[in-house]
Amino acid sequence: MKKVKPNNSQIARKAAYGGGLLLVAVFTAWNYSSLSTERPVDAPASSSAAATARSSGATSNNATSDDAASCDVARGEWVPDSAGPYYTNSTCALIDGRQDCMKYGKPGIESILGWRWQPHGCDLPRFDAAAFLRLVRGKSMAFVGDSVARNHMQSLMCLLAKVEYPREVEPKDCVHCTRKYHYRDHDFTVCVFWTPFLVRWNLTRAGGQQFMDPHNVYLDEADPEWSGDVAGYDYVVLNGAKWFTRPAVLYEGGRLLGCANVDGCEAAHNATDVAPDYAVRASFRTALRALAGFRGRVVVRTVAPPHYENGKWYDGGNCVRTRPVRSDETSLPETEAAFHAAQVEEFRAAAAESAARFVLMDVSEMMQMRGDGHPGQYGHWPNEKVGFGIDCVHWCLPGPVDAWNELLLHLLLTG
Repeated sequence: MKKVKPNNSQIARKAAYGGGLLLVAVFTAWNYSSLSTERPVDAPASSSAAATARSSGATSNNATSDDAASCDVARGEWVPDSAGPYYTNSTCALIDGRQDCMKYGKPGIESILGWRWQPHGCDLPRFDAAAFLRLVRGKSMAFVGDSVARNHMQSLMCLLAKVEYPREVEPKDCVHCTRKYHYRDHDFTVCVFWTPFLVRWNLTRAGGQQFMDPHNVYLDEADPEWSGDVAGYDYVVLNGAKWFTRPAVLYEGGRLLGCANVDGCEAAHNATDVAPDYAVRASFRTALRALAGFRGRVVVRTVAPPHYENGKWYDGGNCVRTRPVRSDETSLPETEAAFHAAQVEEFRAAAAESAARFVLMDVSEMMQMRGDGHPGQYGHWPNEKVGFGIDCVHWCLPGPVDAWNELLLHLLLTG
């Protein structure tokens, strides 16, 4: 079957930001230590008094300077670090058990935790929990996306646990659902809106299995799970892509567009195949338009690639590496590279066309180097029967995902 990949919208968007975005943000060690009530932050190794973040890694449409030396925090290497993890599973009770690689004895965990992200040309300071909580005092933050968004939020909560533990608002006994937490001493609320496609969706048949059966996905309708409530938040951290590698029947404008990853689409739905990256592009465009009038800060996180080797998640694929690789030893797989390009282009178009304060958190390249950082088969005991037995999608806690919150603090300070 012929793959359909509409280009008109892509051409229009390229024209909208044709000259590109030159958006620069000043970044100094003072930004961190001046907010901290605990300890001074490690000074940058760079001799430059200030470093900046370029549009590919840390961009904002409210730049403060274009004078400082260039520093792209999305490009760099993982380097050995003797400081150790920020927390363990004995100091943070907020870890989802399926990402508790310490508990389940993941081999080489000490090596996996012995690295930090080193951008080219500058240092990224260690996460300062007191500084973060001072910054967000009296505010709220929503993580909007799939289960990796929850993974990201739980990393943040474990990092903040050094200063304060939250209480869950209206506790729920569920995994794939919206959950909210409040830090009373700092009047800070954090929430995860579980929305795997960012847009409205449902199963194609009653009683279907959420992780296996096709979904109806309405690419031009923001998911009401988050779109109706997010306006009350001060920060939104948005992500979403990996669910578009699953079977989906796609709709736009109230009409059937086609299928992605569905066998027999033409026979079953009288429709043709649509490239999954088109669906990612359309869903991101819809989500960003839903945030066009948002008065807070929108952090757009790019795709974090999975690392299955010798098979897929359902047929024996695994991730058994125990150390990072260098940037010149790997590159994004074709699917994730297409997703990344779609996300970045839609981010740039939205940032250029909207008054909302959009910031890009580009983690794709840095996480492509960390095939060692997933639970794999160590998110449960060997005799336990679980639906997602070998997990090379989510990230160990503690683990390389904690660097995302170093980036998040950096972006909030410099944006």
